[in-house]
Amino acid sequence: MVYVLIIMLAGSDSAIGSVEFNTKPACEAAARQIAEAERPYGGAYPVTVCAAKG
Repeated sequence: MVYVLIIMLAGSDSAIGSVEFNTKPACEAAARQIAEAERPYGGAYPVTVCAAKG
């Protein structure tokens, strides 16, 4: 199964990027790293979602 990490900005309805992973743990680890970075992007914070593709 392929998992897609979707990255959105809080307060925005649009995704700013997505990356595909072969495993759910890899997707979740990347999402955690983005969340722990604590760096705002243009004043907004990223919201991440790992979703199964297909």
